[in-house]
This record gives sequence, C-alpha cells and structure tokens, in this order.
Amino acid sequence: MMGAKHRGFLLVFLGPAFVLYGLVVALPAVRALLYSLQKWNGFGDAEFVGLANFVSLFEEGSLFWAALRNNAILALAGGSGILILSLLFASLIHRRVRGAAVFRVSFFFPNVLASVAVALLWTLLYSTTEFGPINALLASVQGALGIEFIQTPVTFLHTSTLTWALVPMLIWTATGFYMVLFLAAMENIPETYYEAAELEGASSWQQFRNITLPLIREVLVVGVIFLAITSLKIFDPIWVMESGQPQRESHVLATLVYQQAFSEFAIGQGAAVAVVLFVLVFGISLAALRMSRREAIEY
Repeated sequence: MMGAKHRGFLLVFLGPAFVLYGLVVALPAVRALLYSLQKWNGFGDAEFVGLANFVSLFEEGSLFWAALRNNAILALAGGSGILILSLLFASLIHRRVRGAAVFRVSFFFPNVLASVAVALLWTLLYSTTEFGPINALLASVQGALGIEFIQTPVTFLHTSTLTWALVPMLIWTATGFYMVLFLAAMENIPETYYEAAELEGASSWQQFRNITLPLIREVLVVGVIFLAITSLKIFDPIWVMESGQPQRESHVLATLVYQQAFSEFAIGQGAAVAVVLFVLVFGISLAALRMSRREAIEY
C-alpha cells in the first residue's frame, strides 16, 4: 500500500505537470467544445445554438467536405508513399547496403528544416518561370525525346492541383523520420533470425514479410497513427503556397479552422471543425490500436 511519504513524493513531481497540462491542454479543449455550441464573433456576447454549427458543417456542398477530401488525399497518397519508402529504405540500411550511413543522414535531413522553409523551397521547385527546376526538367526530357506528353510549364501550384502537388513534398519531408523510427525497431531484431532464414533458403522478401514486419508491428502501428495525425493537421505548406488565402479546392481542415475563426470571425464554426478534427484523430488512432491488438511477439 502506498505510504503518505510516497504519495507526497508523487504529488511534488507530478503535480506541476498535471497543472500545466490542465491549463494548456485540457482547459482550452473544454472551452473549444463550448465554443462549438455557440454563435460568437469573438467580441460580443455568445449565443447558444446547440448543434447548429455541426449541422451546417455536414450540409451538402459545405466547405468542410472539400477540406476533408483534401486531407484524405494527403493521408492516403502521401501516407502510403511515406510508409512504403520508409520501410524500404529502413530495410536496406538494416541489411547494411553500401553507403548506409550517408543515406541515413541525407534522408533525415529534411526533417530539420522548418515547415515554412520547406514550403518556400517547393514553391521555387514548382515555379513556372525559367527558374523552376521541375518544369525545366520536363521541358528538357520532352525536347530530348521529341514527344510532348504534357504541356509545359505545368501549374503545379494552381488551386485545383495544389493538393496533389503537396504529396511529393510530404513524402520528401517525412520519409526520413519514419525510416529512422522503423530502423530503430529493426536494429533490435536478433541477426540469428535472418541467418536461420537464409539457411532455410528464404529470399529477402520472405525474410522481410515473415520476420521483419511481424517483429516491428507495434512500431509500425505507431507510425501509422503519426501519419494519420500529421496528414490531418497539415497547415503551413498550404497557407504559404496559397499566400494565406486557401480556396475550396485547396482547403484542409486546419486551414478551414483558422479561416473561419480568425478571418471570418465565426468562432463557433471554427471550433466545430476543430472538434470534428479531434474526433477523427482519436477515432483513427483508436481503430489502429484495436486492429493491432494481438499478443506481442517476444524475441
């Protein structure tokens, strides 16, 4: 049974953390939930409207659906690319491919850059001027082949195509982080497992499928949850590339929250989107954890 001295020790060390969490996280979350049930412009008196803000979000043709669709594109296309490439690179480095140390550093490098700097960098890469490397490369390839398979310059940053243009940027930025995450898990797998599999004649793919993936399952689930959260809360690149004025075709949930709350002063509407965003993140995380709830493999 916990003694009074032990309880006092826990209170001294955990108390400030709980107080800080309550003030910075829990209290604002409760306030946001209350705001979502009100009609308020941030200045006058708030009017209680119940679930009216949520009802307007789910109406047909609402901007919420367009933003959610863009988040889904980034999560499925970008997340799939990140997951596949990070697993591939982590597996190759784990198997001691030549130049593994250099690849480990170079792949992780984009993660140390600020998200705004990354957005500005890719804005230059996608530029339609003569300084745009991607359009220049496309024009050079078409000129060398003598075939025009796409009209250049391509307006990657146009509102209608911006969401898809963000997919390569997300893959370039995040793959290194997840590669390091999965590599750390792979490094804990005993090498004797792979040696035994090689003696049995197992191919590299069979070793990866039957040894590596099952033994890093828990870390893989964590990575999937991180990917879901990241893709749902993306904000900076779109805000920078759209010069602070996202349109229907380029909005995501995070930019929609900001625009409604701080540009249109519809605090209730913005809070309602934030609440739905929280429910989505919580639901996806819970589903991923439940799907992976099996007896842990010990080694």
